[in-house]
Amino acid sequence: MGLFATTTGIETMFIGTTFNGLTAAASTMIDQAEDEIKKYLSRRYDLSSAYFNTTTSIPPMIRHLALWLSTGYLYEGAARGGIDSFSRADRYIKKAMDNLTAISEGKLDLLDSTGSVILESTTYGRVVSSTEDYTPTFGEDDTLNWDVDMDKLSDISSDRD
Repeated sequence: MGLFATTTGIETMFIGTTFNGLTAAASTMIDQAEDEIKKYLSRRYDLSSAYFNTTTSIPPMIRHLALWLSTGYLYEGAARGGIDSFSRADRYIKKAMDNLTAISEGKLDLLDSTGSVILESTTYGRVVSSTEDYTPTFGEDDTLNWDVDMDKLSDISSDRD
């Protein structure tokens, strides 16, 4: 049984459909949805933190994403070729994946239950520059205009202390 969503939540989302016999499948879909969510968030957030391991601390948006994704997976699994079910599944999965992609790309932030931004735990995949404030030594203009940044050498030596 997952932490981010419940089978009762999925049953509530399964409007107009009998949920008899789907509890075990829903539980499996929750596990799959949580695995997918963790895959997307692992590069930005520490998934071993309480935000992702304590039911009372799960960010509200993660709860929504898990519910949408697992509901979509369940509609897909229970569709039996029905176009309406596949369409409903695709719709839930798409909105969850669009949000997950935006979060993983840093276009959206996760908020905790009080509305505070959850800080990233890593800078994986991001370029960190130590020379962004320096004038380039070599340019494309006349070589007589080239010059070394005045404080570059002192900055280099102070980095070693």
